[in-house]
Amino acid sequence: MPSPFLTKSDFKACYECGTKLFYRKNGYDDRRRENEYLRFLADGGFMIEFLAKARFPNGHDLSSETHQQTAWEKTRALLASASDLVLFEAAALSDRFLIRMDILQRKDGVLNLIEVKSCSSEHASSGGSQFRNSRGEIYSKRKPYLLDCAFQTMVLRRAFEGVEVVPWLCMVNKSARARATETFDRFKLSRDPSKPHSRPEVHYDGDLLDLKNSDLVTIHNVASEVDELMPDVERRAQELAALFTQDGSVVRSAEKISQLYSECRACEFRFPLNSAPARHGFGECWGDMANEVPHILDLHRVSQIGSSSFPDPIPAFLESGKASILDLGENQLGASGERRERRLLQWRQSKSGMEHLPETLADALRSHDREPGRPLYFVDFEACTVALPHHPGMHPYERVAFQWSCHWIDDAGNLHHADWLNTDREFPNFAFALSLQRQLGERGTVYVWSAFERSTLLAILSQLGQALMEDESFALRVARVSDRKELESLEAWIERLLGPPNDKGKRDQSPRIRDLHDFARGVYFHPEMGGRSSIKVVLPAVWRNNASLRQHPWFADYAASGGDMDPYKALPSLPLADGECEDLEGAEEEVVTEGTGAIRVYQEMIFTNESEPRNKANREVLLRQYCKLDTAAMVMIWYHWRGEQRL
Repeated sequence: MPSPFLTKSDFKACYECGTKLFYRKNGYDDRRRENEYLRFLADGGFMIEFLAKARFPNGHDLSSETHQQTAWEKTRALLASASDLVLFEAAALSDRFLIRMDILQRKDGVLNLIEVKSCSSEHASSGGSQFRNSRGEIYSKRKPYLLDCAFQTMVLRRAFEGVEVVPWLCMVNKSARARATETFDRFKLSRDPSKPHSRPEVHYDGDLLDLKNSDLVTIHNVASEVDELMPDVERRAQELAALFTQDGSVVRSAEKISQLYSECRACEFRFPLNSAPARHGFGECWGDMANEVPHILDLHRVSQIGSSSFPDPIPAFLESGKASILDLGENQLGASGERRERRLLQWRQSKSGMEHLPETLADALRSHDREPGRPLYFVDFEACTVALPHHPGMHPYERVAFQWSCHWIDDAGNLHHADWLNTDREFPNFAFALSLQRQLGERGTVYVWSAFERSTLLAILSQLGQALMEDESFALRVARVSDRKELESLEAWIERLLGPPNDKGKRDQSPRIRDLHDFARGVYFHPEMGGRSSIKVVLPAVWRNNASLRQHPWFADYAASGGDMDPYKALPSLPLADGECEDLEGAEEEVVTEGTGAIRVYQEMIFTNESEPRNKANREVLLRQYCKLDTAAMVMIWYHWRGEQRL
């Protein structure tokens, strides 16, 4: 039965759109529930919350009390029993408002409400403001966290009238370094298998007192920001509470999609038409307009058409009952600039239903045969930036590069593949970069998809310089070399590969690296891509519409395995059984088809102690086949763009 209260989760989800409250309370399908990336972030957040609570070793934990009224009664009783104490997951209830607080501290007659977030504290060591810009305005990226704190503060003040309530925000301190007692492998999550979306239990492998003074989290007073936001929070909270009926059910609010369309674009209740559930929230809001193809919400950066010099045409467009890109006029695509040009390309090709593959794109790719020249390397990295560092001495959210894949076409036109994957618990970045140096050498074109590979190499360059300065023996050991000159040579190689920094300090003029995503975003378009340009969108569009790709011997394995529509969906799954299983028959199988899944499987492979060696071997296979397809996808797209049958 849905909660008859407006919770802090409800408030956060429904702050912009009140209709979501109806869908949430009535159990409509929510695509975020199955979102691998969001769950990954949430799991990291639970670990950070555990770390924050370790600062208060004598805290009373109420998280096991799931009955909200009982949790509220226990909270009041405990606060009445002592002048100074700390509660975890304490409850506060006032009228239709309900909150469960991460940490509630009563000290010297003051209630300190501490909300824990896994977002990073950027200026913890420099004293810069976490929440306001130079003009004193609240940062937009911090506002959602502050709204959360403000709602909780409002409810707590109502529940305990006359008691001073001070809100705090606990965040991850990126300037700190993890000690051996604070690394990712020391924390484990477990969930009730019958409740896969329930709050997990966090287990720590060590003495909790070692975490009491951890520098990985830092707590900030946000009273001034909360007070500034409070009038708006109180207004919106009352509006949402008014949607509840006397019996606790919720009525649908009358939101205008013409005013909220930018929210609708990423709504958790919006599903693709071919996989929409029976009760489709987005479909109910938009009615017949939800079924338009190509849909206006899939137009490139549709919510940014309007500007100070160009009034947004979309609200009036929607109010007229139209929702197809094809019904837009050419003069409704925004002011001049790259984004308008991209929308114009999408608009024209959507009308024609034709792919846009200009000869200039093929010419540009052919020119790379001469400069930077062959071999042509197609490179993809897998790396993670997690809140709790994998290794001692690392900062939170410092990048760990654990895998690369490289397809390359040699001077004679033959295709080859090589890869590298870290399989032990050592810090992998230097060994990663050295193996890549041996693969790419000093000549040839290096194709990537996005700036991720360059930013990863730049991070490794910084880490390498710091390690050589602070702990040369560590750098040599984890790089698996014995001579400092090899690492100095690696530094110089990365510098040459990235190219010199420009006047803004960015290294975006590499003599060898060429970004294929620039072409996908700038000059190429297929109607099946919609407003997106990621490789996961471009490859299926190219693959489905080029029979010669599916018949080419380079890519025949993907077609043979059932990948007629999308090679990513044809990757084989493998069993990852419990280490105590006698055999793998009937065990649950998994497959890695995106980056978040790769990070999760990598962490399991590295940090899970298992007696069954087949589990680790299967995880290694899953990672290698996924990363290999990422670079094979680049070759397929490159092949299609060049339009040549013999290369």
